[in-house]
Amino acid sequence: MASTKTRGHRTKGNGPFIYRDFRDNHVIWPGREPNLVKFLRQSFKGMNHKMKNAHSSNSEDALTWSCFDTLANVSQKSRAVALEELWELAYGDVAAPDGFEESTIQIGKSYGEGKETTEVDLSFEGSGFLVFVEAKLYSSMSQADPDYGKPHNQIARKLTIGLRAAQKMQWDFYFILLDLAPPECLAQLKRRVSLKEAMGKASGFRGKWLTSYWFSRYKYGHGGSLTPLRKLLADEGLHEDHAAEVAARMGWWTWADVFKVVLRSVIPTP
Repeated sequence: MASTKTRGHRTKGNGPFIYRDFRDNHVIWPGREPNLVKFLRQSFKGMNHKMKNAHSSNSEDALTWSCFDTLANVSQKSRAVALEELWELAYGDVAAPDGFEESTIQIGKSYGEGKETTEVDLSFEGSGFLVFVEAKLYSSMSQADPDYGKPHNQIARKLTIGLRAAQKMQWDFYFILLDLAPPECLAQLKRRVSLKEAMGKASGFRGKWLTSYWFSRYKYGHGGSLTPLRKLLADEGLHEDHAAEVAARMGWWTWADVFKVVLRSVIPTP
C-alpha cells in the first residue's frame, strides 16, 4: 500500500521541490548524519545559508554532499578506482599527482587568510597537491563586484586563493569546474560574446554561459594567448610565467559523469 505521507511540496511556478525534512534531500551514508548536520550548520563570514537551502532540490551543496561524502566512505579500493576515472574525465591522459587515489576528500572547507578566504565546495588534499572543485548546478557563477569588495569573479577567486594556499604548502594546485554540461554546450546559451558583455550582470540559468566563458578565457586564453590568465596572476602577485602550467591544470566535470562514477563505486565487487 502506498504511503500517504508527503515529503514536501513543489514551489509555485513549477520551481524546486522543498523537502519537509532535509535528510530526504541528501544521500546519507550510515552513521554520517551527525557529520551532515555539522556541515549544514557551519557558517562562512558570519552567514549560514546551508541549512536553509538544504530543503531545496536545487541545492548544490546537497548534491555535492550526496555524491562525494558517499565516495569518501566506500572502500579504499572502490574509491581509488573512482578517483582514477574522475581524474581521466577531467584531464584526459595527463597523469594524476602521486597519491591522488588516496587523497582526503573535503566538502565545504575554507581556504585562505583574512579577507582573502573562500569556502570551497569540494577539495582533494594529499602530500604535494591540492585540488579545488567549484560545483555549479542551476545557478550561474558570481561576477566581480569591486563596489562590494569582490575584485574577481568566482573562478578567478578560486584560482588565486587556491594557488596561494598550495604555494604556501609547496604543493601543486589543480582546479576543476563541475557543472550540468560541458563548456562548449553552455557556451551555446549565448554566442559571440564580447568581454564587456561577459563582465556585465547575468544571473540564474540564463547566465550559465558565463561559467563557460570565463573558464575558457583563463584556460585557453584569447586569440591564442594566455594574456587574461597572465594578467590575473600578475595582478595578484603570483608567478605569471606559470600561466601555461596553471591553465593545463584546469579541468571540467559534468554531473552526469560524476553520478555514473559514484554509482559504480557503491556496487559490491565480486
